[in-house]
Amino acid sequence: AGPMDAPAILFLHASPLSGRMWLPQLERLCAFHCLAPDLPEHGQSAHIGPFRMEDAVSRLADLIRRATPDGTAHVVGLSFGGVVAQALMAQVPEVVGHVILSGTSARLGSCLLAALRLQVALSRPLLTWLRPDQLSALTAMQMGVPKAYRALLGEDMQRVPPEALTRFLTATYAGIVTPPDPHTPVLVAVGSKETPVAKAMARRLCQTMAGARGAMVPGAGHLWNLQFPDLFADMVRAWITDQPLPRQLLPL
Repeated sequence: AGPMDAPAILFLHASPLSGRMWLPQLERLCAFHCLAPDLPEHGQSAHIGPFRMEDAVSRLADLIRRATPDGTAHVVGLSFGGVVAQALMAQVPEVVGHVILSGTSARLGSCLLAALRLQVALSRPLLTWLRPDQLSALTAMQMGVPKAYRALLGEDMQRVPPEALTRFLTATYAGIVTPPDPHTPVLVAVGSKETPVAKAMARRLCQTMAGARGAMVPGAGHLWNLQFPDLFADMVRAWITDQPLPRQLLPL
């Protein structure tokens, strides 16, 4: 979306969702050239697999080089998308502009990785048995997602088989490489209603990356780009243009 010659923003979605989760931002950031691809094994890219981080990064770097005038894009990653964004920063920093990481993770230790495996395993019956409308309603209730986006969430979640979700989430979260000295400004955001682990990970990312800035979003859950689309778009616009962040954001 947006003019081809405008500054580019690459949006990286959560899993098991798709680039459609960024529709509110594409509508609000129309002055920028916005790219919201479906990652391998997600959405319309479900046939591309198995998911491998090296392959995903290569595809994204090629997309940025092909779709932007100067071969660079600002990067916004939420949850799993933030994990992919870190890999992009570490492996092909020359294509990355300003970065926003929201509700994402640093590398998980053995205990947290075991907890993630257990969480995904316990979610398998829900992913398998519930209808898309039931699944989206449950997710929306947990994450404060407005009704307008619930059907979209359910459709996307049904496209990723539970065994695939288990495979690439546990593999990628165990191998996260956070660049300690990023060459670009990094903002780490987390919602005040996210889990204690998410908040701890946000603080760890700020401590790990030299010069990174942290922000807490009052009243926000995990998918707060859908919950507070105007605020999320305002944050993106301010960060990538080196303007003051919205007053609603608090220091982390």
